[in-house]
Formats: sequence, structure tokens, C-alpha cells
Amino acid sequence: MKLRIVLVAALLGLAGLAQAEPVRPAALDAYLKALAGVEAATAPVSLEPLMAAALAAQDALMEIEGLGDQAWLERLDEPAYGQLRAELRGFTLSRGFDVYAQPDAAFLDRLAQVHGGVMDREFFRLYRAYWSPELLPAYLSLGKRPTPCVRFGEGVVAKQYEGWRGFARKYPQAYAGFTRQTLTDLEEVVALGVCTCSDEASVSRELRGFVKRFPDSPVAGKVRSRLVELKENPTIRPVLCR
Repeated sequence: MKLRIVLVAALLGLAGLAQAEPVRPAALDAYLKALAGVEAATAPVSLEPLMAAALAAQDALMEIEGLGDQAWLERLDEPAYGQLRAELRGFTLSRGFDVYAQPDAAFLDRLAQVHGGVMDREFFRLYRAYWSPELLPAYLSLGKRPTPCVRFGEGVVAKQYEGWRGFARKYPQAYAGFTRQTLTDLEEVVALGVCTCSDEASVSRELRGFVKRFPDSPVAGKVRSRLVELKENPTIRPVLCR
């Protein structure tokens, strides 16, 4: 009887382990199918469905579920993770100290230049320039800080804003989700005017240049108010990262 109990318990334990294996998200196969479709195209095609599929796959890879607060890709064993990295072309994956699943901007840009239309080629040139080698938005930097700081005073913010705003005006319906969010993020950066990588002077210089260059920006009024605040009450919202 005891032997039978032990065997049953062992079988139940194995079944539990089998159930614990993460189920492959459908979004991964949808992305790979979209990628194969673009690569097989013999005439220019829109890469917008591929971009949407890549972002959905990114969400699935990073989805946290169950105990341990682990992303889906962290729950794979080593052989499965190695297979995923080989299979998921167009993605940069990491699950060491930093955990991320990032669409590869250079890969997608090359794909767009070969298979995309004019709109796609313009979008992915911007998308590639948007990311730094550290996979941060180009207007941010890690430096020696534990959290990213804004590269005020270098002209990076304005250059990014001009590029994305120009694209949104030229193609208002194209890649709208990413474009709109990117513009919102940039506007929030200049409206707040905090967490600089350098000093207060660089923030003021950047903000003055921004309102001069983009007087019709939705946040131009907030930027002007922030400039007044920096001049009259600079200690209310310090520009340095905390």
C-alpha cells in the first residue's frame, strides 16, 4: 500500500511539473507568420501588420503570470530558451540581470528598406534612430545613474520630436499607436523638464529652443511655465534625478 501511495504521489508530482510548463503564446507564431509573409513578398508591402505582431509578441514574452513575478520567457528551461532565441528572428532577448524582449530596430529597418513602401521605410528609419545601443529611447542615457536621465541640452529631444511629428503629419493613420505614444512621451519630457543628465542650464537651454522651434506644440504653454519656474523657483522641482 505504501509503495502504491509513493508511486501515485510521484506521478502526481510529474503531472504537476508538466502542467507548470509555460504554454507557448499564440502571439509568437503570429509574429513569425507575419515575418515570413513580408520576407516572401515580391512587391512592396506594408510592414504595419508585422509591427503590430511584434509588439503583441513582446507583450506575450514579458507577461507576468503566477508566483515569482517572472515573465513568460523567464519560465522557460535553458534548452527551450535557446531554441526561442534562435527561432525568434527580429528580437533581442535577455533574462539575466536585465529582463527584456525588444524588437530589433536594425533588423526591422533593413526589412523595410527591402520589402516596404515609402511610408514603411520612413517609419523604420525613425524607429531605428529612436533606440540607443542600450535599447533605451535615444533621448535617455544611463550614465552612472541607476535610472535613465534625459539628455537635455544636446538637441536629441528636439530632433526626435521633429522627426516623429513630421511623420505623424505626413501619415496620420500609419503606425498611429507607436507614433502617438512616442510624441506623448517626448512632450511629457519637455513639459516636466526634470531628471537631466547634466545641469539646470542644459534644461533651460533645451526648453527655450523647444518653444522657439515648436510654438504650436500642445505642451508649449507648459514648457513656458516650466521656464518661469526654473528662473523664479528652481528648488520646487529640481532638475536632477532623485
